[in-house]
Amino acid sequence: MAEEPVTLEQVKTHLRLGASGREDAYLMILIAAARRSIENLTGRDIAVDVPTLDERDKDVVAQACLLLIGQWYSNREAVGVNVSEIPLAVQFLLNPLRVMFV
Repeated sequence: MAEEPVTLEQVKTHLRLGASGREDAYLMILIAAARRSIENLTGRDIAVDVPTLDERDKDVVAQACLLLIGQWYSNREAVGVNVSEIPLAVQFLLNPLRVMFV
C-alpha cells in the first residue's frame, strides 16, 4: 500500500470533523484519490518521491491533498452549486514539483 501524504487525522482536522469513525472509509478513498491525482499531475510516485523531498515540499503536497479532499468532500457530485477554483490552487502548489520529461 502506498504511503499517503496526509493522515486520516489530518484530514478530519482539516474538514473539522469529530472523532467519529462513521466516514473514515470514505475519507480514505478521498486520500488515495488525492494522492493519485497529484501523482498524475506531477509525474511523481508519491510513495517513492515524497519521502525524499525536503519538508517544505512535503508540506506543499500535503496542502494540495487537503485542498482536493476538502473540495471533494464538500461537493460529492460531479456538478454542484459551490463552484470554486481549488484545482487552480492545487496546480499552483504542485507545478514546481512536476517532473519534466524531455
